[in-house]
Amino acid sequence: MKTISRIPLVRVTLFLLATIGLSPVFTAAQTAPAPSAPSGQLPSGADVMKKSKDLLYRIQDQKNKVTLKLIEKDGAQREIVVWRYWKNYNNQDGFGSKTVLFTESPADSRGVAFLIWDYSAEGKPEDLWLYLPALRNTRRISARDQNDAFLGSDLTFGDMGQRRLDEDDHKTLGEETFRGVPSFIVESIPKDKDTIYGKKLTWVSEVDYTIQKIDYYDQNGRLLKRQTIDWQTLKDRGNDVYVWKKTEIVNVQNGHKTIFEVSDLTLNVGLTDADFTERVLKTGGLRK
Repeated sequence: MKTISRIPLVRVTLFLLATIGLSPVFTAAQTAPAPSAPSGQLPSGADVMKKSKDLLYRIQDQKNKVTLKLIEKDGAQREIVVWRYWKNYNNQDGFGSKTVLFTESPADSRGVAFLIWDYSAEGKPEDLWLYLPALRNTRRISARDQNDAFLGSDLTFGDMGQRRLDEDDHKTLGEETFRGVPSFIVESIPKDKDTIYGKKLTWVSEVDYTIQKIDYYDQNGRLLKRQTIDWQTLKDRGNDVYVWKKTEIVNVQNGHKTIFEVSDLTLNVGLTDADFTERVLKTGGLRK
Protein backbone atom coordinates (compact mmCIF):
# COMPACT_ATOMS: atom_id res chain seq x y z
CA MET A 1 0.00 0.00 0.00
CA LYS A 2 1.61 3.26 -1.08
CA THR A 3 2.10 6.15 1.31
CA ILE A 4 1.97 9.70 0.01
CA SER A 5 3.76 11.59 2.76
CA ARG A 6 3.47 15.04 1.25
CA ILE A 7 -0.33 15.11 1.57
CA PRO A 8 -1.55 17.12 4.61
CA LEU A 9 -3.04 15.08 7.42
CA VAL A 10 -6.33 16.96 7.27
CA ARG A 11 -7.00 15.45 3.86
CA VAL A 12 -6.91 12.04 5.47
CA THR A 13 -9.63 12.99 7.90
CA LEU A 14 -11.90 14.18 5.12
CA PHE A 15 -11.54 10.84 3.36
CA LEU A 16 -12.31 9.12 6.65
CA LEU A 17 -15.41 11.20 7.26
CA ALA A 18 -16.88 10.47 3.91
CA THR A 19 -16.20 6.85 4.10
CA ILE A 20 -17.05 5.47 7.44
CA GLY A 21 -20.59 6.27 7.08
CA LEU A 22 -21.19 9.35 9.08
CA SER A 23 -24.38 9.54 7.11
CA PRO A 24 -26.29 6.81 8.90
CA VAL A 25 -29.57 8.10 10.30
CA PHE A 26 -31.92 5.23 10.97
CA THR A 27 -35.66 5.65 11.64
CA ALA A 28 -36.89 3.01 14.03
CA ALA A 29 -40.49 3.28 12.88
CA GLN A 30 -39.45 2.42 9.34
CA THR A 31 -37.25 -0.59 10.10
CA ALA A 32 -38.60 -4.05 9.37
CA PRO A 33 -37.49 -7.61 10.01
CA ALA A 34 -34.98 -9.17 7.67
CA PRO A 35 -36.49 -11.12 4.76
CA SER A 36 -38.03 -14.27 6.16
CA ALA A 37 -36.06 -17.51 6.03
CA PRO A 38 -37.08 -21.08 6.78
CA SER A 39 -37.10 -21.95 10.46
CA GLY A 40 -33.56 -22.42 11.74
CA GLN A 41 -32.03 -20.81 8.65
CA LEU A 42 -30.26 -17.45 8.78
CA PRO A 43 -31.17 -14.68 6.31
CA SER A 44 -28.70 -14.30 3.46
CA GLY A 45 -25.77 -11.93 3.83
CA ALA A 46 -27.00 -9.84 0.91
CA ASP A 47 -30.43 -9.46 2.53
CA VAL A 48 -28.96 -8.36 5.87
CA MET A 49 -26.59 -5.85 4.28
CA LYS A 50 -29.34 -4.49 2.04
CA LYS A 51 -31.59 -3.92 5.05
CA SER A 52 -28.80 -2.06 6.84
CA LYS A 53 -27.93 -0.01 3.76
CA ASP A 54 -31.56 0.89 3.08
CA LEU A 55 -31.78 2.51 6.51
CA LEU A 56 -29.24 5.07 5.38
CA TYR A 57 -31.72 6.76 3.08
CA ARG A 58 -34.64 7.45 5.42
CA ILE A 59 -34.15 11.22 5.65
CA GLN A 60 -33.91 14.10 3.23
CA ASP A 61 -30.60 15.59 4.36
CA GLN A 62 -28.49 16.46 7.40
CA LYS A 63 -25.62 18.54 8.71
CA ASN A 64 -23.37 17.85 11.68
CA LYS A 65 -20.06 18.70 13.28
CA VAL A 66 -17.48 15.96 13.63
CA THR A 67 -14.55 16.11 16.02
CA LEU A 68 -11.77 13.70 15.11
CA LYS A 69 -9.01 12.58 17.43
CA LEU A 70 -6.09 10.98 15.62
CA ILE A 71 -4.04 9.05 18.16
CA GLU A 72 -0.64 7.52 17.50
CA LYS A 73 0.62 4.36 19.20
CA ASP A 74 2.81 6.47 21.51
CA GLY A 75 -0.22 8.53 22.61
CA ALA A 76 0.51 11.61 20.49
CA GLN A 77 -2.80 13.15 19.45
CA ARG A 78 -4.13 15.64 16.93
CA GLU A 79 -7.68 16.99 16.82
CA ILE A 80 -9.54 18.14 13.72
CA VAL A 81 -13.03 19.64 13.51
CA VAL A 82 -15.07 19.30 10.30
CA TRP A 83 -18.59 20.36 9.29
CA ARG A 84 -20.35 17.81 7.15
CA TYR A 85 -23.43 18.19 4.89
CA TRP A 86 -25.18 15.22 3.28
CA LYS A 87 -28.15 15.02 0.88
CA ASN A 88 -30.16 11.95 -0.10
CA TYR A 89 -30.91 11.80 -3.84
CA ASN A 90 -32.84 8.52 -3.67
CA ASN A 91 -31.65 7.49 -7.16
CA GLN A 92 -32.81 10.78 -8.73
CA ASP A 93 -30.75 11.53 -11.84
CA GLY A 94 -28.64 8.47 -11.08
CA PHE A 95 -27.35 9.74 -7.72
CA GLY A 96 -27.45 7.94 -4.40
CA SER A 97 -26.22 10.85 -2.29
CA LYS A 98 -23.88 13.83 -2.22
CA THR A 99 -21.61 14.97 0.60
CA VAL A 100 -19.55 18.09 1.21
CA LEU A 101 -17.14 18.66 4.10
CA PHE A 102 -15.42 21.82 5.36
CA THR A 103 -12.52 21.92 7.81
CA GLU A 104 -12.93 24.36 10.70
CA SER A 105 -9.77 23.63 12.69
CA PRO A 106 -6.82 23.48 13.16
CA ALA A 107 -6.21 26.98 11.85
CA ASP A 108 -3.61 25.91 9.29
CA SER A 109 -6.16 23.61 7.66
CA ARG A 110 -9.22 25.84 7.85
CA GLY A 111 -11.09 25.92 4.54
CA VAL A 112 -9.84 22.59 3.18
CA ALA A 113 -12.96 21.08 1.61
CA PHE A 114 -14.06 17.84 0.04
CA LEU A 115 -16.97 16.93 -2.26
CA ILE A 116 -18.33 13.46 -3.00
CA TRP A 117 -20.94 12.40 -5.52
CA ASP A 118 -22.12 8.81 -4.93
CA TYR A 119 -23.95 7.21 -7.85
CA SER A 120 -26.67 4.58 -7.71
CA ALA A 121 -25.94 3.06 -11.13
CA GLU A 122 -24.16 -0.29 -11.03
CA GLY A 123 -20.51 -0.05 -12.03
CA LYS A 124 -20.28 3.75 -11.82
CA PRO A 125 -17.61 4.87 -9.32
CA GLU A 126 -18.06 7.91 -7.12
CA ASP A 127 -16.66 11.31 -8.14
CA LEU A 128 -14.47 13.12 -5.62
CA TRP A 129 -12.97 16.60 -5.45
CA LEU A 130 -10.56 18.18 -2.96
CA TYR A 131 -10.07 21.95 -2.48
CA LEU A 132 -6.85 23.29 -0.95
CA PRO A 133 -7.25 26.99 -0.08
CA ALA A 134 -3.49 27.58 0.25
CA LEU A 135 -3.12 26.68 -3.42
CA ARG A 136 -6.55 27.96 -4.46
CA ASN A 137 -6.84 24.71 -6.32
CA THR A 138 -9.56 22.11 -6.72
CA ARG A 139 -8.31 18.64 -7.60
CA ARG A 140 -10.41 15.78 -8.89
CA ILE A 141 -9.38 12.49 -7.27
CA SER A 142 -8.71 9.76 -9.83
CA ALA A 143 -9.83 6.15 -9.55
CA ARG A 144 -6.24 4.90 -9.63
CA ASP A 145 -5.65 6.51 -6.23
CA GLN A 146 -8.15 4.19 -4.53
CA ASN A 147 -5.54 2.13 -2.65
CA ASP A 148 -3.19 4.98 -1.72
CA ALA A 149 -2.59 5.48 2.00
CA PHE A 150 -1.87 8.81 3.62
CA LEU A 151 0.46 10.06 6.33
CA GLY A 152 -1.02 9.33 9.74
CA SER A 153 -4.04 7.47 8.40
CA ASP A 154 -5.10 3.85 8.30
CA LEU A 155 -7.70 4.41 5.57
CA THR A 156 -7.55 4.79 1.82
CA PHE A 157 -9.41 6.44 -1.03
CA GLY A 158 -11.16 3.11 -1.52
CA ASP A 159 -12.81 3.47 1.89
CA MET A 160 -14.72 6.50 0.70
CA GLY A 161 -18.38 6.72 -0.20
CA GLN A 162 -21.01 4.03 0.08
CA ARG A 163 -20.12 0.69 -1.47
CA ARG A 164 -22.88 -0.79 -3.58
CA LEU A 165 -24.09 -4.27 -2.60
CA ASP A 166 -23.03 -5.69 -5.97
CA GLU A 167 -19.38 -4.80 -5.33
CA ASP A 168 -19.01 -7.64 -2.78
CA ASP A 169 -20.11 -11.23 -2.25
CA HIS A 170 -21.97 -11.45 1.09
CA LYS A 171 -22.49 -14.47 3.33
CA THR A 172 -24.09 -14.72 6.78
CA LEU A 173 -21.66 -16.70 8.94
CA GLY A 174 -23.71 -16.86 12.11
CA GLU A 175 -25.05 -14.93 15.08
CA GLU A 176 -23.29 -13.41 18.08
CA THR A 177 -24.19 -11.02 20.87
CA PHE A 178 -21.84 -8.02 20.77
CA ARG A 179 -21.97 -5.57 23.69
CA GLY A 180 -25.41 -6.91 24.57
CA VAL A 181 -26.81 -6.60 21.03
CA PRO A 182 -27.79 -9.85 19.22
CA SER A 183 -26.22 -9.55 15.78
CA PHE A 184 -25.82 -11.28 12.46
CA ILE A 185 -22.20 -11.70 11.36
CA VAL A 186 -21.85 -11.07 7.62
CA GLU A 187 -18.73 -11.76 5.60
CA SER A 188 -18.21 -9.49 2.58
CA ILE A 189 -15.52 -10.34 0.01
CA PRO A 190 -14.71 -7.77 -2.70
CA LYS A 191 -15.24 -8.91 -6.26
CA ASP A 192 -12.49 -6.53 -7.37
CA LYS A 193 -9.25 -8.08 -6.11
CA ASP A 194 -7.29 -4.86 -6.65
CA THR A 195 -7.92 -3.70 -3.10
CA ILE A 196 -6.03 -3.82 0.19
CA TYR A 197 -8.90 -5.71 1.85
CA GLY A 198 -9.34 -9.44 1.52
CA LYS A 199 -12.67 -9.35 3.34
CA LYS A 200 -14.77 -7.58 5.96
CA LEU A 201 -16.85 -9.03 8.79
CA THR A 202 -19.80 -6.89 9.86
CA TRP A 203 -21.89 -7.30 13.01
CA VAL A 204 -25.43 -6.11 12.16
CA SER A 205 -28.07 -5.77 14.89
CA GLU A 206 -30.91 -8.27 14.54
CA VAL A 207 -33.22 -5.72 16.18
CA ASP A 208 -32.79 -2.51 14.17
CA TYR A 209 -30.07 -3.35 11.56
CA THR A 210 -27.62 -0.76 12.81
CA ILE A 211 -23.99 -1.77 12.28
CA GLN A 212 -22.28 -2.51 15.59
CA LYS A 213 -18.79 -3.56 14.55
CA ILE A 214 -16.67 -4.06 11.42
CA ASP A 215 -13.45 -6.07 11.18
CA TYR A 216 -11.28 -5.35 8.13
CA TYR A 217 -8.83 -8.05 6.96
CA ASP A 218 -5.86 -7.61 4.65
CA GLN A 219 -5.14 -9.74 1.59
CA ASN A 220 -3.12 -12.17 3.72
CA GLY A 221 -6.12 -12.89 5.92
CA ARG A 222 -4.80 -10.95 8.93
CA LEU A 223 -6.99 -8.59 10.92
CA LEU A 224 -6.07 -5.05 9.88
CA LYS A 225 -8.62 -2.68 11.45
CA ARG A 226 -11.53 -2.85 13.84
CA GLN A 227 -14.37 -0.31 13.93
CA THR A 228 -16.99 -0.05 16.67
CA ILE A 229 -19.98 2.31 16.71
CA ASP A 230 -21.98 3.88 19.54
CA TRP A 231 -25.49 5.13 18.72
CA GLN A 232 -27.81 7.80 20.07
CA THR A 233 -31.57 8.18 19.60
CA LEU A 234 -33.20 11.42 18.41
CA LYS A 235 -36.75 12.40 17.47
CA ASP A 236 -37.58 13.30 13.85
CA ARG A 237 -41.20 14.08 13.01
CA GLY A 238 -42.40 11.82 15.79
CA ASN A 239 -40.13 8.90 14.94
CA ASP A 240 -37.14 7.58 16.86
CA VAL A 241 -34.01 8.08 14.76
CA TYR A 242 -30.71 6.34 15.47
CA VAL A 243 -27.59 8.38 14.67
CA TRP A 244 -23.92 7.94 15.37
CA LYS A 245 -22.69 9.33 18.67
CA LYS A 246 -19.16 8.01 18.49
CA THR A 247 -17.15 5.59 16.41
CA GLU A 248 -13.66 4.29 16.99
CA ILE A 249 -11.32 2.74 14.44
CA VAL A 250 -8.17 0.94 15.54
CA ASN A 251 -5.44 -0.32 13.23
CA VAL A 252 -4.48 -3.47 15.13
CA GLN A 253 -1.30 -3.90 13.10
CA ASN A 254 0.31 -0.53 13.91
CA GLY A 255 -1.62 0.70 16.97
CA HIS A 256 -2.99 3.88 15.37
CA LYS A 257 -6.50 4.94 16.45
CA THR A 258 -9.09 7.40 15.16
CA ILE A 259 -12.09 8.52 17.24
CA PHE A 260 -15.07 10.35 15.72
CA GLU A 261 -17.48 12.29 17.91
CA VAL A 262 -20.67 13.65 16.28
CA SER A 263 -22.44 16.76 17.60
CA ASP A 264 -24.66 19.66 16.49
CA LEU A 265 -26.66 17.40 14.21
CA THR A 266 -29.65 18.83 12.35
CA LEU A 267 -31.94 16.76 10.14
CA ASN A 268 -33.83 17.91 7.03
CA VAL A 269 -31.97 21.20 6.61
CA GLY A 270 -33.22 21.90 3.09
CA LEU A 271 -29.98 21.40 1.15
CA THR A 272 -30.12 21.87 -2.63
CA ASP A 273 -28.13 20.82 -5.70
CA ALA A 274 -26.29 24.15 -5.56
CA ASP A 275 -24.79 23.17 -2.20
CA PHE A 276 -22.83 20.31 -3.78
CA THR A 277 -20.72 21.86 -6.54
CA GLU A 278 -17.04 22.62 -7.06
CA ARG A 279 -17.83 26.31 -6.61
CA VAL A 280 -19.14 25.71 -3.08
CA LEU A 281 -15.82 24.17 -2.04
CA LYS A 282 -14.20 27.60 -2.29
CA THR A 283 -16.71 29.32 0.02
CA GLY A 284 -15.33 27.86 3.24
CA GLY A 285 -18.68 26.50 4.38
CA LEU A 286 -22.46 26.55 3.95
CA ARG A 287 -24.56 29.10 5.84
CA LYS A 288 -27.28 26.64 6.83
